[in-house]
Amino acid sequence: MVEPISSLGNQMATPNFYKKLRKLAKAEGVCFIVDETKTGMGASGKNWAHDYWYLHDDQTPDIVTFGGAGNLNGFYSNLSQRLAEADMFPAAGQSFQQQIDMVKLLNYGQTWKVIEDQDLLHWQKDTSSFLKIELNNVANDTGLISNVRGYGTHLGFDVANTLTANSVQSWLFKSGIHLLKCGPTTFGLRPSLVMGVQEGARLRQAL
Repeated sequence: MVEPISSLGNQMATPNFYKKLRKLAKAEGVCFIVDETKTGMGASGKNWAHDYWYLHDDQTPDIVTFGGAGNLNGFYSNLSQRLAEADMFPAAGQSFQQQIDMVKLLNYGQTWKVIEDQDLLHWQKDTSSFLKIELNNVANDTGLISNVRGYGTHLGFDVANTLTANSVQSWLFKSGIHLLKCGPTTFGLRPSLVMGVQEGARLRQAL
């Protein structure tokens, strides 16, 4: 059995959870779809966030959706979910090129090239390690935040209540740091891949 979501609280699901979920979906004949709209393009420190689940060949998602940072919306699938040609191009004489915005496709490829050429995923690992250590130090030293979690620089943490959340957000904004709230008492870090340790130190100092 997969552990009920309600019992997980604000904890991050483990790779074992997703493996069990994948197994359950396959057993029940349910399409296993992974939405990487916000987490693709290296935002988690890997090409795709579901790489952290360490799924084997027979456990890979049926469909992965993507968009957002890559400026190209789409999906890819395994062979079991492959569309028939008639479904892909229903209009008579419609070509593949007419289905795709080629400018966006080229931009998507160039974005990945920059990520690889500048080794931004490796760069992000250093920033991520620093941020996690320093945010946990803030949690231990001040008690202002708690439950630091996430992958790469795609991190989150909680505060005690809505009033505290509003105060923290306002204070950070005055310090030149725009931090998103992901719910009444939760903050999410969604920086670009070029964020470095120096920028992470500014957040640490502000908190």
